[in-house]
Amino acid sequence: MSGKIDYNFTGKVMTASISGYAEKSLMNGLVETFHQKLEENFCDFVFNFAEMTQINSSALGELLEIASQGMGRDNIRILFCAIPSACRLGMLSLGLLNFVEEHDSIEMALASL
Repeated sequence: MSGKIDYNFTGKVMTASISGYAEKSLMNGLVETFHQKLEENFCDFVFNFAEMTQINSSALGELLEIASQGMGRDNIRILFCAIPSACRLGMLSLGLLNFVEEHDSIEMALASL
């Protein structure tokens, strides 16, 4: 199954729900949208992985690009939620989860804002 991303923009909060198989071209679009919203002064970015089935190494690199933009910036929050166990190992291997806030569900992530 090929992946897709559904976006929601409320105030200065971007929510992206990734579903299916995440590969580089899909996640490249996510990075482009993230950069666009950064330029529009969005400050909270919630990434919901509840429906993601798999992620490849190139797509993980795109997520690392997003996380690196939040490093050392107090005004930017990056929240990952509902990471499936099949995708968690890759994120852990890159150390990606050390640079984002992790939540069990999108509801918990949004409540923390």
